[in-house]
Amino acid sequence: MPRLSQYTAFSELLPLLAVGSIPLLKVDKIGQAINTSSLTIENSTTLSSPFATVSFSASAAFEVRSPSRIQVEFKEGKLNPPEIKSSINFPENLDIFGQKINLSPVQQSLSPLQNAVASIGRTISSQPSLKAPIPGERTKSWLLITYLDKDFRISRGDGGLFVLVKEGSPLLNE
Repeated sequence: MPRLSQYTAFSELLPLLAVGSIPLLKVDKIGQAINTSSLTIENSTTLSSPFATVSFSASAAFEVRSPSRIQVEFKEGKLNPPEIKSSINFPENLDIFGQKINLSPVQQSLSPLQNAVASIGRTISSQPSLKAPIPGERTKSWLLITYLDKDFRISRGDGGLFVLVKEGSPLLNE
C-alpha cells in the first residue's frame, strides 16, 4: 500500500508544498508507492483547483544494498492529463492577502457554461499521459530507512529527510 508523505525536508519539494498557499489551488496528495516485487518506486503528486485535478509522478528502479539502505535511479516522469471537473465549484469566499472576496457572483455567471465545460473536460481527460525520461546526473540517489513500523516510515537520502505515514493508517486521522 502506498505511503503518503506527511513531512519532508527535501528542498526540491518546497515550491510544490507552497502551492497549497495559492488561492484556489491545493495539494491533494503526495505519495510514494514501493513495489518490492518489481523493485520500483513511484513518487506521485496530485493538485486540485475548482476547475481540474492534475497528477504527475516520477518512477524509479531501486536496488537493495543492505536491510536499511537502497540505491535509487529515477527513470521516467509522467504528467497525466488534467481531469476537468464537470462542474466548477468555487468556495463562497476567498481570502487573498487578508481581503475577503465574495465569489458567489462568479459561480452564478459560470452556471450556463457547465455543459460546455463537461464536454471539453471529457475530451481532455481522455488524452494519454505525457511521459519523458529523466535525464542528467541527479537521477541516482540513495535512501536510508532509519525507522519503520506498520504505519510510519522515517528515511534519509541525499536529498533530505522524509517522514511518511502509510495510507489508511489511523495516524492520518489524528
